[in-house]
Amino acid sequence: MQNILERIFKLKENNTNIKTEILSGITTFFTMSYLLILSPKILENAGLNFYSTLGITGIVVFIASCYMAFIANKPYNQGPFLGDSAFIAYTLVISMGFSINTILAAILISGIIMFFMTLSNLRIKIVNLIPETLKLAYCIGLGLFFIYISLKDIGIVKFTSGLIPVEAGNFTSIPVILGIFCFILLITLVKKNIKGAVIISIFSTVVLGILFKDISLPEKFLSLPYGISNSFCIFDFSNILKKEFIPIFFLLFILINIGTSGALVSILYSDSGNNSLKDIKRPMLADSLAVITASVFGTTTTGVLLDSKTGIESGGRTGLTAVVAGLLFLLGILFTPFISIIPAYAYAPALLYVGILMVSLISKVDFHNISEYSVVLITISVMVLTYNIGIGIMTGFFIYPIIKFLSGEKEQLNLISWIMAVLSLIFFFIYPY
Repeated sequence: MQNILERIFKLKENNTNIKTEILSGITTFFTMSYLLILSPKILENAGLNFYSTLGITGIVVFIASCYMAFIANKPYNQGPFLGDSAFIAYTLVISMGFSINTILAAILISGIIMFFMTLSNLRIKIVNLIPETLKLAYCIGLGLFFIYISLKDIGIVKFTSGLIPVEAGNFTSIPVILGIFCFILLITLVKKNIKGAVIISIFSTVVLGILFKDISLPEKFLSLPYGISNSFCIFDFSNILKKEFIPIFFLLFILINIGTSGALVSILYSDSGNNSLKDIKRPMLADSLAVITASVFGTTTTGVLLDSKTGIESGGRTGLTAVVAGLLFLLGILFTPFISIIPAYAYAPALLYVGILMVSLISKVDFHNISEYSVVLITISVMVLTYNIGIGIMTGFFIYPIIKFLSGEKEQLNLISWIMAVLSLIFFFIYPY
């Protein structure tokens, strides 16, 4: 077995061994295992069954991570992007009324296009031409959106139908008290570099919920999720070319492309074992296949997760790390009954934490140049206040080149900047308001 693993993953060549790779995979799993809870909970709002989506999440993470392991031999795990899931559930399905079946069809087509763009080397060239300012705005805005959703799910804020759209929740209620406790515990554990801080905080809060009799124990703790086959290939291609969906398809493709490519480029740069992008093509082929696979199984955009960095920091250097973490996700779906009783106030703080990490990127914004920070602030404000990530992103794409050109900074622009501005303008005219 050792010889086989050595031959497949080239352990010695990458200055690692089986024990280190296994421990790194376990570390990665505990860091990102919250996906088994958060992703199905978010997509439940889009009409997908929680139990089947939980099983699908485990299966897709395993398959997608194997793509990365065997195609690129990288210690990067792939899983559903919570940002895309939230955008699809809360904006496209709930707010705009599009069916999840049509959206999954659009994701499939996007994944196929990305695959061929990667083969032709076009994808990485386009991503590199998108201004860093807009990439930052997207990440920061998405982080604020996560914070917004998390505070609502915990009960700290609630939506109203009056002149004031959001007001304070009941801070003396058990869900709010336990939600705040969960968040404080999570941040404390993270600060102390405790591995698995997210899962520890969630499980601790569940225990308190049980003690306060706010959570009922399941009849059994182990069971296979059901209904997985009901979400397999549930595509609806009939609405793809309809006038009202064309801008949505365009937006989805842009977001999927930016999200998956940006995450991959970020982790490649931060990977202590390889800080160059010379071998990015194989990882990009793996993540485009992951997008296709996710849509086939019935879940949203899947790509490299930045949580994988914990495994790299633990010494993971090859695809064996990704395979180990993926296998643990596959085993995790056996605990479906227990995971199903976890309330929003126990898992929403994890999403709040992810949002805070993303908003911290605001430190990279140039606040000495108003043509930079004005675009970022307007973009993220529109994303959050309209409860529509897509509108915010397209606003940024539209105003960025115009402001830069009129400010005398046209040297910072390229052809992609103007193309995106024009496409954004078209988007606003055909958007189904």
